[in-house]
Amino acid sequence: MKVVVVLAALIAVSYGQTHHPHTATGSTHEPNVHEAFNFFYDFHTQKMMVTNHHNCYVFTLSDREKVDVHTDPGLTAIELKLLQMVDSATKTEVPKSSLEASVVHACGQNVRHYFTTS
Repeated sequence: MKVVVVLAALIAVSYGQTHHPHTATGSTHEPNVHEAFNFFYDFHTQKMMVTNHHNCYVFTLSDREKVDVHTDPGLTAIELKLLQMVDSATKTEVPKSSLEASVVHACGQNVRHYFTTS
């Protein structure tokens, strides 16, 4: 009889250690959060575009960046700089019609707002 009680207690303890409790409100997991930025270099205008959702940010590259954009380390450095500028630089919304056709094409079909930075 004692053996049965001990076995039952061991089973109950091991079940409690491996079973995940259910909560009354459902899942306690945080929702997934993701951000998507795309980078495009337009060789016609030598400008870089960064798109995010329905926004396109158009950047004029310096003479040095126009050379660096053709190397992996240079492109990475430019992309990191532009991400910071998307967040902190002064941006001016411009009409689509004021941009070169190749820039508008690089920004993509879903873009609704175009920005230049200073």
